Amino acid sequence: MNISRIVVLMISMIFFSCSYHTETANKSNKAASSLARVAFYNVENLFDTEDDKHTNDNDFLPSGKLKWTDERYQQKIQHIQEVMESLNENHTLALFGMAEVENKTVLEDLVKKDSSYQIIHYNSSDNRGIDVCLLYNTSYFTPLTSYLSSSESDVFLREVLVVKGILWNDTVHVLVNHWPSRREGQEESEHKRLEAAKLTLRLIDSISTENPSRTIIVMGDFNDQPNDESISSITKLQPTKKNEAADMVNPFEAKQNAGEGTCKYKRDWLLFDQMLLSKSVMDKKGFQFVSAEIYDPEWLYYKQDVNSGPYRTFVGDKYYGGYSDHFPVYIELKK
Repeated sequence: MNISRIVVLMISMIFFSCSYHTETANKSNKAASSLARVAFYNVENLFDTEDDKHTNDNDFLPSGKLKWTDERYQQKIQHIQEVMESLNENHTLALFGMAEVENKTVLEDLVKKDSSYQIIHYNSSDNRGIDVCLLYNTSYFTPLTSYLSSSESDVFLREVLVVKGILWNDTVHVLVNHWPSRREGQEESEHKRLEAAKLTLRLIDSISTENPSRTIIVMGDFNDQPNDESISSITKLQPTKKNEAADMVNPFEAKQNAGEGTCKYKRDWLLFDQMLLSKSVMDKKGFQFVSAEIYDPEWLYYKQDVNSGPYRTFVGDKYYGGYSDHFPVYIELKK
């Protein structure tokens, strides 16, 4: 075999090898992109160490009651990054809603390690300065509009973040919520969460009037469970002639029925963190629902003991140095 034939053969082999690996990579990327995760996480007071003159963040200062030093802040950022990276299995985390973030600065620190995520955040009217937000993976999602929607009620409610965008090739509306807590007692504070449900229903109705076949994902820490009146008032919304797709489905209801939860009060598990989906996500048009999960690997439990609760940052004023007092939740979608 002469030298020219050897050279040609070697070039052909190299070309075949490159083509094979490129084709394999393309197939792998195509497979990965056919699945997507949409997640939500109450991150338990993700504050920076700077004093905001417009909010009451004094506890979360180095000189404050909680001694919120830069070292503690950096550990908190690292912990949330770890959770986010774990949720991003096979690079499928498309949308990541969060509650209890102080400002855009903490979110910019959070995504420094991963430039594929962009931030949607607005400062809320909460006097503590804790907000909701949505991070999105630019490979999956393109935002079109976003805004904070407030309640017309006299009862103070945190605003709902409303984001409209394109997930894969389908238009989707995402509503990120953080409803009033039960700190005053469940019954004493219930009227506040019922008002929050009314706001969410008003937003769903407004979106549905504009587009009856719309796709909506309502996510958040609702401080109520799937079978409580506030949540069931949304999932029992009846369709009308004008809006045949009005039904909302709560795939986390089965989790509550099985005794699972995302946070723990004394010995009781409570499923406060959920996602409600319009029925269009369940049909065979556009992307489809696959599963709903509570993300609770052993390392997110206190002392890695699955009989304990989430590994918290604080218990009262005592610093534990954990992740959050809630577990994340997510849904898996496919196209």
